[in-house]
Amino acid sequence: MMIIDSHAHVYPADYLDLLERIGVDPATTQVARDLRASSEPEDIAARLRQMDDAGVDVQVLSAVPQLPIVPDAEAALGAAVMVNDRYREILAEYPGRFLAYGALPVPHVKESLRELERIFQFDGFVGICLPTSIGDVTLDDPSLDPLWEALDQRSARVYIHAAGTGAHSPLIADHGLTWVNGAPVEDAIGVLHLLKADVPARFANIRFHIAHLAGDLLFLAQRIEDNYQHWGAFAHSPRESLLRMWFDSANFHAPSLRLARDTVGAERLLLGSDHPYFQDELYTRAVEYVRGAGLEGGEVETILSGRTLFGER
Repeated sequence: MMIIDSHAHVYPADYLDLLERIGVDPATTQVARDLRASSEPEDIAARLRQMDDAGVDVQVLSAVPQLPIVPDAEAALGAAVMVNDRYREILAEYPGRFLAYGALPVPHVKESLRELERIFQFDGFVGICLPTSIGDVTLDDPSLDPLWEALDQRSARVYIHAAGTGAHSPLIADHGLTWVNGAPVEDAIGVLHLLKADVPARFANIRFHIAHLAGDLLFLAQRIEDNYQHWGAFAHSPRESLLRMWFDSANFHAPSLRLARDTVGAERLLLGSDHPYFQDELYTRAVEYVRGAGLEGGEVETILSGRTLFGER
């Protein structure tokens, strides 16, 4: 059985430099630096050793949330092209070890559609990645509909990952909780924005992959469904939409993984490590906790293989 880690990041140092030059706040790129997470050969070699030690065959790479979210559309497009080309080089240099979610210059839809056409010509690119909020633009903004339509036409995989904004809440950001609690809160909010805008129903061919077990979303699944059934809070059943999404296991708490299994089924779960933020023995833990979570053998194999989203490889 091939094991696929669906949630990993590579942050080329010169790409982060470019983000800062075009206007991205250096305070937000700092969290991606000095992590053995660049595209330099020594960093990739360390990554491959950790994958081998954990028995992971393939990592799915993404640059989110380090995306070129700046007002200048052409500058944003240039940065997206740069990181996608760098990922393409990694995939070619290490065949069979990596897949990639491409970056888009969102919220600039015209430029994003241009880069989308290019990305889908690349071998090993399995979809695109988006943050849970794009500056001031949220995932329920009607301006994104042309992008959703293009992704729907391609039955694309879309990876949704926390933006790292502390959910724009001073109660989170001002207390050092941006990643401790803010990220999973953002994961849940991002999906709820999609549900509020009826995106999963209107663009039913898109295959959404949500990071970090979607934060507290699955814990609240019945509450969310009640808001649909009894108060009309959503246009379509959230339960039905969630059962057509995938959720990665980068949470590392076995009871949470079992709750997710009970809520959406093992076929909707994927292995996720959040590398490079969890490395060495913690990287191995990302795999072993799935094996030791008290799931049935077939369920463990389904999660580790990633076959329900990425197919047999």
